[in-house]
Amino acid sequence: MEPTVLLLGINAKFIHSTLSLYYLKQIIASYDYHGTILETTINNPVQETLTSIHAIQPDVCCIAVYIWNAQYIKRLLPLLHVTLPQCKIILGGPEVSYTSNDWLKQFPFVDCIIQGPGEKSFEYLANHQFNICEKILHCPNYHFNDIPFPYTSEDLKHLANHYIYYESSRGCPYSCSYCISSREDQKLQFKDIQKVYDELDVLLHHNVRMVKFVDRTFNCNPTHSRALFTYLLDHNNDHTQFHFEIHPNLLYEEDFEILKWVPPQYFQFEIGIQSIHENTLHAIQRKMNWEKARENIRKLVELQNIHIHLDMICGLPYEDMEGIKESFNAIVSLKPHYFQMGFLKILPGTNIDTKKYEYGIEHEDNPPYMLKKNKWLSHEEMQLLHHIERVVDSLYNHHFNTTSLMLADFIAQDNLFDLYHEIANFFQEHNFSLYAKSWESIAAILLEFIKHSYPEYTKLATDCLRWDWFVKSNNKWVPPFIRSSSNPNTIKEMIIQQNRISKQELSLNKTIVSINDIQRSQIFIAESDHFMQWRMNNHHYAVKINGTILLID
Repeated sequence: MEPTVLLLGINAKFIHSTLSLYYLKQIIASYDYHGTILETTINNPVQETLTSIHAIQPDVCCIAVYIWNAQYIKRLLPLLHVTLPQCKIILGGPEVSYTSNDWLKQFPFVDCIIQGPGEKSFEYLANHQFNICEKILHCPNYHFNDIPFPYTSEDLKHLANHYIYYESSRGCPYSCSYCISSREDQKLQFKDIQKVYDELDVLLHHNVRMVKFVDRTFNCNPTHSRALFTYLLDHNNDHTQFHFEIHPNLLYEEDFEILKWVPPQYFQFEIGIQSIHENTLHAIQRKMNWEKARENIRKLVELQNIHIHLDMICGLPYEDMEGIKESFNAIVSLKPHYFQMGFLKILPGTNIDTKKYEYGIEHEDNPPYMLKKNKWLSHEEMQLLHHIERVVDSLYNHHFNTTSLMLADFIAQDNLFDLYHEIANFFQEHNFSLYAKSWESIAAILLEFIKHSYPEYTKLATDCLRWDWFVKSNNKWVPPFIRSSSNPNTIKEMIIQQNRISKQELSLNKTIVSINDIQRSQIFIAESDHFMQWRMNNHHYAVKINGTILLID
């Protein structure tokens, strides 16, 4: 009977997957083992995960350890050892690679820890029936081009509703001091371009939902990235989307000539700005020309066809509250589709970990090792930044698009940071949870803030919130506090009478629609002249029919 090797992934969310496990399953595919992958999330009770493992009865259990699941795995390991005492336990991943001795001291029953990229080490273990004397294993890995494609057809069917992680290169040419990929042992390696084409064909053939390239800097070799952008444009299946992490300074006119042809929503670009201050960027060894980056991001946003995600990091050296405000306002002024206000994590194995005493850094002892204070930011200031981040995430990133633009364009006056600070204080003063998920509850407290602090914008803000609800919802029901004073059914009858071209049809802005569709549609009624001029080209009404929005005089 073939020994069973279980590859266990504990993900942050259901839609995620653990790429490394799929590589390892392919590595042992030709061996006399039964390799199986089990993936769950950190939200799943540990006992349920243990029950799932016990049902498989593995001879070997290999677990991928990252900052997001390390605490979960620490709770799981003792239970796993007691429940399946004969099962060999192998750990790998960045969270154990640089703290191996600490893990072995805490969990001496662990049979082996693989450090660094694990394909060659895992094959070594498989060749020795997972029975070696070494407790820590670090074999020089294969060249990345020699590692097999991680997914089978069955894997891709199973992952139909998940993100598919894929890499065309490993390592990074940069040396950002907070990042594991900056280490000298993370050498940059590329796959042959034809091999990448062939592997992308497999993903496109299976019509996967989202492919997230995990190349640390996808466009660090412009010839490589342009070839792949062009290939994906030529092979669009009208279903799959692609996500890339790019460096804005490495975009050139040749790139924009290609990117202008990208269909809407086909590409997503994640761009880490981190800070706009030269002394901070120098201290963290991040190579970036902010002025060039800003201009290239502006050009990307102007294309209006690529989803732009911008990041900053709070807690970097030499950036106090005023410096963070300047970075925040400069980055968010570019109006990305998604803005992540992140926080410095002091990861074991990184260069910044060696300088934490020089920088006066205090951080959490356990993953994710979040910064608590440094020489430039106090505990209280860090807590305030976390409060502001919750408001940013709730408003800017989640179905408040038009309302967020209104806050920036009409109220903030180029200082959105201070406005979000005001909102965070108001929410706390009114005991509103900064972790609230309900759109309606967030909208209601935000409208109360506008009425209290900026009453002259109440009517405009109400229209903005009503529009955001209209865009996000497929329900004709509207929360009472943002409903129009006009009766939607009366407005629909007026639209029908004014635009009827036959017994069953209307012509709305040169679009032919059926009267039945209008009667079933959602309708938006503007009540603010400001809103009509600003967002509706002076139209008073809008209808949404099968997801399409039509503006009506």
